Amino acid sequence: MKRKHFAGPAAVAMAAALAFAPVAEAQNGIGNGNGNGNGPGECQLLIEPGSSRWTIESYDPHSGIPAYGQFQIAWINQGQKQCIGDVTVNLNGQQYGLRSQDVPTASLLPYGLVNESSGTDITPYTGSWSGPFNGPPLHVDPGERVIQTYGFSVDTQNLGADGIFQQTVTFGLRRRNSVIYDGLRDVTLAINVSASAVMGLTGAYQRHDGTARIELGELSPGRINDPVNLWVRSTRAYRVTIQSRNRGRLMQDSGEWVVPYGLSLGGVPIDLANLVPFQSQPGPGLRNDSYPFVVTVGQTAGQRAGRYTDLLTLTLAPI
Repeated sequence: MKRKHFAGPAAVAMAAALAFAPVAEAQNGIGNGNGNGNGPGECQLLIEPGSSRWTIESYDPHSGIPAYGQFQIAWINQGQKQCIGDVTVNLNGQQYGLRSQDVPTASLLPYGLVNESSGTDITPYTGSWSGPFNGPPLHVDPGERVIQTYGFSVDTQNLGADGIFQQTVTFGLRRRNSVIYDGLRDVTLAINVSASAVMGLTGAYQRHDGTARIELGELSPGRINDPVNLWVRSTRAYRVTIQSRNRGRLMQDSGEWVVPYGLSLGGVPIDLANLVPFQSQPGPGLRNDSYPFVVTVGQTAGQRAGRYTDLLTLTLAPI
């Protein structure tokens, strides 16, 4: 079954016949934004990111859209000598990956950094940079301001929760064949994962005009539908509210003849008369659940032969 993102409620129809849901500059290396302490006759490089925090905001992991953003850095030479080197990104000894700020046990999220201006991959896969350089060097002439665009992408395949994941890295310009950096600046890479949930049905049902339709066949007391399951994918705990148009009764179009029925979700009886929500286990963390969706027919004695129906509206919400 194709997954859908439910921005609103989902409907299930049933029918039957009766036989009767900080910017801070790095201080841990040579250079502090003024070019390695060089004199006025040397390269004096200043790094100005458009923001000290590069965040992919409001990312919905169920949207099918890649987690990607573009950000810019201005490289400014305030000295009297050309600055030449390769753009590098260092972790300063940290383990590579974005770390959840809310769920310590969540897996680190891999990410990528690409210098879109040169096409160079500058992802810091290890704690400190080690060559070789794999792209053309950056040249910044005295008095020049060079603006480059960087692509930041996050691999969410093993996402373990919603909320903010982040890592602080240090950008710098490293001279070739040297350990000297011109200009160092910290930037925090982050993704803000929205609380999100989707649901759908699998099993013995049909779809008609966008509504799932469960056929109950010929009604008899205690009869249940053929196997149907409600699946839920969520970034955290959630609730499912099920509203019955006829308050738990199968009804003929005239409204004069009714057959009561019961509904259970994963073995939990659902109160169709009072909108009591079904709730998952509490707590953070990714959910991938499936529940048997079982309809049980009540008493049919004394009811007129014909077609009986009800409409269920399922609403899913992360909590």
